[in-house]
Amino acid sequence: MGAYLCIASNEVPPSVSTRVDVRVQFPPMLSIPNQLEGAYIGQDVILECHTEAYPTSINYWTTESGGMIVSGEKYEAQYTDNGYNKYMSLKIRNVGPKDFGSYKCVAQNSLGGTDGIIKLDEIPAPSTTTTQATYYVTSLSKKNGKNGNKKYRQRPNDYEVEEWRDADYDRDYDSTKRPIVDADNQASSSCPKALLALILTPFILLMAATR
Repeated sequence: MGAYLCIASNEVPPSVSTRVDVRVQFPPMLSIPNQLEGAYIGQDVILECHTEAYPTSINYWTTESGGMIVSGEKYEAQYTDNGYNKYMSLKIRNVGPKDFGSYKCVAQNSLGGTDGIIKLDEIPAPSTTTTQATYYVTSLSKKNGKNGNKKYRQRPNDYEVEEWRDADYDRDYDSTKRPIVDADNQASSSCPKALLALILTPFILLMAATR
């Protein structure tokens, strides 16, 4: 198919020419890129067919039962012409269990017709993985002669908590390990010292008088 140029000339100018367009008529021919398609529940999928014909063909899609598919909320059929080539696609939205099966693309012209079958099978949906983030707490210490040791603890969200310690506070000594001093125990420990002072006072005075 195409244009041809016929030229006639001899020793006597001018030459003459004529253009001839040749178009070969043929029934539709069909090719399918993928005869088996897979989709999971809820996915949108597109089926494709390519046809060639002259005169131009009438193309359409049918379901497995033979019913013609019309564009709407569920299906979207598109057709693109390029000379005697035609590209046809069928988009199936939100695939459900009833959508799996065979689909047929059909092309017909005055010289005949052809069709091809595309099978749509169910595949497992992609699994979703959960990633657990791990946060690390780091501590930094700075020396301060007036206020003691100042600690900064860095938290996951980049905020800081300040903790103050006296200058003579042992940095390795945790506050939870300090001995607990009970007020009653402290009072009881001071009683023997007072009693001992009362007993020793007369002897000290006697020794001082005899000298």
